Order: sequence, then structure tokens, then C-alpha cells
Amino acid sequence: MNDHGFVTSLEQNSGLSLPLEARFLVAGSVWLITTNSPEILAAARETFRPANAVGLPTALTVTCFVDSTIREEKPWPQPHFRGLDHLVYAAYGPGSSMLIDLRLRRVIGMFSTAMARDLNYWKYVLLPILLGVASASVGITPLHCACLVKDGRGLILGGASGAGKSTLAVSLSLNKFAYLSDDWTYFSQSDSRVLAWGLPTSVKLLPDTLRFFPQLTNTNLALSLNGELAYEVDPVTVFGVERSLCCEPQWLVFVERSEEDRAVFRSIKSEDAFARFALELETLPPCLSDTRSQQLQTIKTLVGRECWVLKHGLKPPLVAEELSEFCRA
Repeated sequence: MNDHGFVTSLEQNSGLSLPLEARFLVAGSVWLITTNSPEILAAARETFRPANAVGLPTALTVTCFVDSTIREEKPWPQPHFRGLDHLVYAAYGPGSSMLIDLRLRRVIGMFSTAMARDLNYWKYVLLPILLGVASASVGITPLHCACLVKDGRGLILGGASGAGKSTLAVSLSLNKFAYLSDDWTYFSQSDSRVLAWGLPTSVKLLPDTLRFFPQLTNTNLALSLNGELAYEVDPVTVFGVERSLCCEPQWLVFVERSEEDRAVFRSIKSEDAFARFALELETLPPCLSDTRSQQLQTIKTLVGRECWVLKHGLKPPLVAEELSEFCRA
């Protein structure tokens, strides 16, 4: 059965109609979301921008059915994924699941009423995961980096896991930068212009960051999706910072820790910066090889500017001051 037949079968068997739809601008791509749930559309409106431009083609079609006969309640289990070539199956609960066809750029999901009504789960888990899975097929390049914005210009912070990007992102946000992302940033390219995109998601901070951020004192630690115990909070609500959802990158800095009690900036070649980012790209099925070429071109354009490595052994607030001064130079 093809995906159109699958949709028809679900409609006939569940007796559900899909009276609601809206188009959204998601990291530079346009998604059409069709559903019978006003709650799901409300979550999408709080996560993505509306796609008001009529001429933009739809890059991804998302069909979400809500079946009131599915019985499940919070807490939701860890999401589970299985992939076969261009198909990805995502299970979010005992009765809630999603089939993602990366080649046809089509998503079909069935959800319980309880999950459809969980606004935070859609905003902070389900929709960001969907963007991560589908990004390559819709021309988006996800990179493991943080992004802050100063006067409309983006500061990209790369680095290995544990380099302190999230802590630095919050520290810079408290130092007159706007917060865009702390872990994953999404890049789109149009002609020679690359844009960085974020989502209004939470920031994840490890337990030891409490000593730097007393604002976390009354916040409980919880298990994150990767199993780490962490604070996951809305940076706007908890820290009172400004949030940005899109910018044009200007500065590109890879953060590395050292034993020295100082911060040292070292210029690196674009080829080195390209290799660091390209190495982190997720493996794609052969049928999406064309999208890999597009992602590599986006990275090549992104690193076509001055690129730096910052090695330091300083506390986050002091590193944030060094980076602020660097961006003023």
C-alpha cells in the first residue's frame, strides 16, 4: 500500500476527518500540517513561523490523526525509532506513532487525545525530533553547535560534546546576546546566503552549572532524552533573556577546553572548519545522496569566513566576556 492508500485507510477505519491545516516556515522550509486536532496546530503555531508567502513550495507534508479510542497517559516513554532505507518509524507511546517517508517527504501519524493535548511535549520533544529526522530530505543542514545573536549577526559556537556550549550560550545571553540555540542549529542556503535557525525549545544544563546560575535553585533535575540528568528550562522564562529564531552567521568559533587559566583565540583554515562540521553529519540512506551534496555545500558556504578556535580554562562568565569582546573587535 502506498502512503496515499495508508492515509485513506486510516481515515476510513478511524472515522476521523482532517478539517484543519496550516503551512509553516520551518528552518527555511515550508511544512503543510493537516490534522483533526486544534491542539496540534496550536503547538505548531507556538513552535514555527507561519508560511505567509504563497509561492513557496511545500517541502514536507505532515498528516496527524488523533484517535479518541487510543488510551494512554503521561508520563510518556522514551521515543523509539526504527529505520529502513528512506522510511523511519517513530513510536512515542503505546498507541502513538509516526511513519516518516524521507524520499516522498511525507509524514503520517496517529496519536492519542492525551498526547495531542500535551502542548509542551509537541513543542519540546515531538516537533524538534521530526525536524531533526526530516531535515536532510527538505534541504536543511543540522549541525551540533550553539548560536547567539548580536545586533542581528550570528555567533556560531562549535565544539565536541562536553565543551560547554550550552553553558556559554546562557552566559552570553546574560551578556546582551539573544539566544537562538545551545545544542543543535539548523542551516538553510539560498544562493550564496546561509541562515541559521533555531526553535523555541528548552536549554539543557548539567547539574554542576547551578554554581554559575543561581536562577536554577528552585528547578528540579530530570532525565533528558539521552539519559543525562539535567536541568531543562525555558531560557526566556528562567533567565529573562531575549530569544531569536533566525539570523545570518558572522562569527564562527570552535570551543575547546584547556588547563590554562586564560582564553586564546587561534585562526583556522576554512578547510579545517569544514572537516569538523562534515564529520558530525548523520549517515543518510543512498536514496538521499543528493541531499548530502546540498548539506556539504551549505557547510562550505558557512565556513567561507574567518573561523577560529577558542581554547580556555576559564569559568563560563569570563569566557562569555572574552567572546563578547571578540565580537566587538
